[in-house]
Amino acid sequence: MPIIPAVFQSVRSNDVQNRPFYAYKHYTLTDEDWTTGSGHNRHVGIYKKHTPHVGDDSYNYPENSDNTNKHVVWNVIDHRYYRHPYDPARSHELTDARTVTKHLSYSASTLTIPYMDVGEKIKPGSVRVSSSFDTMAYILQDDENGNLRDILISTSSFATSSRNVFYMSFNKEFEQLEYVNGNWYGGGPIGTSKDNFTYSLTNIEKYAKNENVKIVHGVMTSGRINKPTGFGAYFSGSNSYIRVPHNNTFDRFNKFDDWTIAFWYRRQTNDGLTKPILSKLGVSTQLYYDRKHKQQKIRSVANKRLAHRGVTGNNKDQRFPFLVGVTNNISNSSSFSFQASDGSRLFHISASSRSTTGSLYTDWDHVLIRNSSSICEMFVNGTKSSESGSLPPQPTANGADVMIGSPYTESINKGYPMGLNNDSLSELRMYDYAVNDTGITSLLNRNYSSGSLYQTNVAGNVFYRNGQVVVSSPMPIYNTGSGAFENPFHVAYRGTHKIYENQVFVRVPKDQFNVSMNPTATYTPPTVGFDIDESNILPGELRKSMFISGTAYPYITSIGLYNDKCQMIATAKLAQPIQKRDDVDMNFVVRWDY
Repeated sequence: MPIIPAVFQSVRSNDVQNRPFYAYKHYTLTDEDWTTGSGHNRHVGIYKKHTPHVGDDSYNYPENSDNTNKHVVWNVIDHRYYRHPYDPARSHELTDARTVTKHLSYSASTLTIPYMDVGEKIKPGSVRVSSSFDTMAYILQDDENGNLRDILISTSSFATSSRNVFYMSFNKEFEQLEYVNGNWYGGGPIGTSKDNFTYSLTNIEKYAKNENVKIVHGVMTSGRINKPTGFGAYFSGSNSYIRVPHNNTFDRFNKFDDWTIAFWYRRQTNDGLTKPILSKLGVSTQLYYDRKHKQQKIRSVANKRLAHRGVTGNNKDQRFPFLVGVTNNISNSSSFSFQASDGSRLFHISASSRSTTGSLYTDWDHVLIRNSSSICEMFVNGTKSSESGSLPPQPTANGADVMIGSPYTESINKGYPMGLNNDSLSELRMYDYAVNDTGITSLLNRNYSSGSLYQTNVAGNVFYRNGQVVVSSPMPIYNTGSGAFENPFHVAYRGTHKIYENQVFVRVPKDQFNVSMNPTATYTPPTVGFDIDESNILPGELRKSMFISGTAYPYITSIGLYNDKCQMIATAKLAQPIQKRDDVDMNFVVRWDY
């Protein structure tokens, strides 16, 4: 009697499971094993204010090795990530201003990673960029928030950024200039043609400016290779100024307040003049009634007494929190002064910079005034002045605007030339606490490779989902040579690949699948004779007696999974055959990933 074995067994729906998990694959890339066939792209981007028309033979576009236009590369990066850095609707990635620092300098190096190596995204915290130029090297590490941080620059010595209540940087103002063959041309005014321009300053947003304030190369770096880093404001005439409207932020520079004012200053000539740098008493606004137009208006009014007494004169009858000035001595040194008054008592201290030798026009002085525990001190290039003392006991706050450069606007100057006149200023900061000596040292550190001039160790960003790494910073070490990824470099990162683990619980009852499916377990009975030798007979429809009597049990070697149309969709091969038992139920777990 023929025995028909069972072939299919249904799988219960709750015996099928699907579990996703992530695999983080390691990748490395160096300049030595670089090939264009790898799918990675490295580009250098260079800013240009007005891009010439395509086909203009009068201008040779700078190109990368794959013939991409460097100006186009810069604009693509700017448009994608930096033009509106923290607007989620207008920036592709990293829009949380609390955790990420985004700044695109006038040059940038980019590395674009192919999709198959990125997966869903680059794993946050996995990117490490090592690069070098000549004998100088740096290491940038991803901090999991999208910032590439230079691990050689220690942030523990920085002044506390959360207490930096006023910060004026000119590093984004390079977009007013033209960059041609490694040089800047134009020197246009700060900001735009509008009446106001914006800086990323705490609590204050709008600032009036004067068209005679222009952008120049910033503070010179020190160390093995001296290069300018960033940009500064150049006051091209005696009437040049930057005007910051009064704000309550400036009301806490009194005797019993702890505070710090710091900036970089460069003189252009040995003119022997005494000039104001920073003041808060020359110009204020006044509300008045315009009888002609029958409405209230605001006008600027000037304190003319300052013009007669100067920044080193006796201004004790005026109330002001700070008045900082400089005298450019013909002997190649500068004398800085600081005054404050409560309207009856005047506080005045001064300090001198070191005598300069060599190039006078490229040397910068760092000036810092600190009030700590009612003692006011001045530091020039990190050296504390021998003069110190206590500010006047009564409040020094007033309602005047903060003037940088000339203490008057051009319209109300009335012929008193008191501006910086051909001098420059950069990196103006005000803190609402007394910066300690370690912080002061950090603020004046302008070393070429390890400087903390900008109080940040962020040298670029990692855009995880776009698979792009951007290195861009005002510090020249990051854009020296042909860029971070054109110089000798080593990049390590991890891609995020989502993998699905599928699992099927296969139930094999004890009373099923007990007959071997192997054709050699069957035979065809002979048509004549009665003696049957089952070992020497063709396969057929009958099962050999040894498989029916229990002498030989079947072994399971593979499990097939089929769809509802009996089409095989997966097969599992066992590492070794397993005997099928008819006294207990058997269960198998089949897993596969994709």
